[in-house]
Amino acid sequence: MSKKNIAPVALEVKADDVVSAPASTANKVPEKMSDVDRLSLDLAKANRKTALAEAQTALAKNDNAELAYKYVVLQIYMKYGLTEADAITEAGEILRGGAQQAAPKA
Repeated sequence: MSKKNIAPVALEVKADDVVSAPASTANKVPEKMSDVDRLSLDLAKANRKTALAEAQTALAKNDNAELAYKYVVLQIYMKYGLTEADAITEAGEILRGGAQQAAPKA
């Protein structure tokens, strides 16, 4: 008996996609995975969605904190009558005319 070389069928599988069976197996009854494996798969999907939601929440919190910081800096600049040329050091000192100017773009 001779062996035939059969080319593998490439399927692109995405997480939420339903994969169609190749035409040669269309009439066969699909094999079912065990309940434990199905629950493991569902749990992995849920964990992935949870991680994505947590990452999005973290980004939103970071944006919120950044806006709050800029708002406090703006309030300080207004309170002390500072301009773009002035600077505030990490130690809380005000340097009038001490801001580093951005280099002109070429």
